[in-house]
Amino acid sequence: MQKIQWDDSLSVGVDAIDEQHKRWIEHYNSVVGAILSHGGTAPVVTTLSFLLDYTDYHFTTEEGYMTEAGYPRLEEHKGKHAELREAVSHLVEDFEEEGPTPALEDAVETLLGRWLVAHIKAVDQRFGAYCVQRDIDVTA
Repeated sequence: MQKIQWDDSLSVGVDAIDEQHKRWIEHYNSVVGAILSHGGTAPVVTTLSFLLDYTDYHFTTEEGYMTEAGYPRLEEHKGKHAELREAVSHLVEDFEEEGPTPALEDAVETLLGRWLVAHIKAVDQRFGAYCVQRDIDVTA
């Protein structure tokens, strides 16, 4: 499993969203650390549950910014967020039932780590460009 390092390629150009993405990455890295430490199921489930809560907070905030900005792809973006919320919820359930199996470790890396990077670079950066082009100030 690989932790994610923040770099400028992950910036969407909107400080408030970038800061939340940095926090999300910190939480993801905590999940990876809990899994790699082999400290049992409880720390992983606790950390994943916290990440699920933070994901809800971040997505709600981001969708609020999109609503205020009149972002035309809001519904599409919400659909992608809903997919990840469901995937994280299933990961928590699976960890509670099965513990940190290699398949679940791969799922965490794929569904959370790779999804996040791909989502930021393809979807969130599109919203950032929309805000920059229209000089929309998105603040926390």
